[in-house]
Amino acid sequence: MRIKHLAEYGIFQLFVSIARFCRFKSLHHLAKVIAFIVFYLFPIRKKVVLKNLRLAFPDKSNTELKQLAYLNYVSSALTFIEIPLIYYSTPAEIDSIIEFDDLTEIRAASEQGEGVILLTAHFGNWELGAVSFGLKLGKQINVLAKKQKNEFVAEKMKSIREKFGNKEILLGSSVKELYSTLKNGGVVGVVGDQRAPRDSIKVNFFNQVTPVFRGFATIALKLNSPVFVVLIARENYGKYRVYIEQIDYSDLGTRGEESEKKLLQRYIDILQKNIIKYPEQWFWMHNIWKYNI
Repeated sequence: MRIKHLAEYGIFQLFVSIARFCRFKSLHHLAKVIAFIVFYLFPIRKKVVLKNLRLAFPDKSNTELKQLAYLNYVSSALTFIEIPLIYYSTPAEIDSIIEFDDLTEIRAASEQGEGVILLTAHFGNWELGAVSFGLKLGKQINVLAKKQKNEFVAEKMKSIREKFGNKEILLGSSVKELYSTLKNGGVVGVVGDQRAPRDSIKVNFFNQVTPVFRGFATIALKLNSPVFVVLIARENYGKYRVYIEQIDYSDLGTRGEESEKKLLQRYIDILQKNIIKYPEQWFWMHNIWKYNI
């Protein structure tokens, strides 16, 4: 297993070297080569991608779905090779390629000492979004992350996430730390679109019954923390836009599964709205509707 992990890390480092040479604006050439290989020559999760797209966009023809699937592979490849480049970029370079929505409400909540929850998703380049947001806000983002099986890649990802002052919090013993961070006025970043176990709270996502994790909703309702959905979209090669939308849940109770479900649905509705706008930029390789088929 260690040899396999070293080999994977070697491949990861190869792309790091290439990315450093290409920089953000030129990486799309390499991404198209990778997408062609893993879509046409050695298909990786192609059936899952097409199944998901078919469920999400039933009105699209097979030709349209295949075209969209290929564009999704290009986008995913771009994200994969952009992430290591973050470590070798300067704050000024990152700032120059990203346009932000108005940060006034988030700044106000943060400056008043309120714990703030930033919800994102596997959309665009979410890792770049977390780093750039911390730099723009001038405050540490405590990023919730899933532990990697490969210890070498895991250590590199930690260094990327924490390069400019953010902090990685691994899933597991995270709930207590997240609660403490928010209670003390910190900012927490959560990727909320992972598939949860079958018996979890379910929401409607592209007209599919979808189980989601409830953690952020439980904490938000208990602490009355401001919740913002923050999604970073690739507008052009090497240019990005960060969309910010606050979730109003003032009409919900302070606890209970029904309140949690409504809050989770509001997050998913905002995510779906943005996926429809940029359908190739969500991570369709994730078997989000595993239990439905």
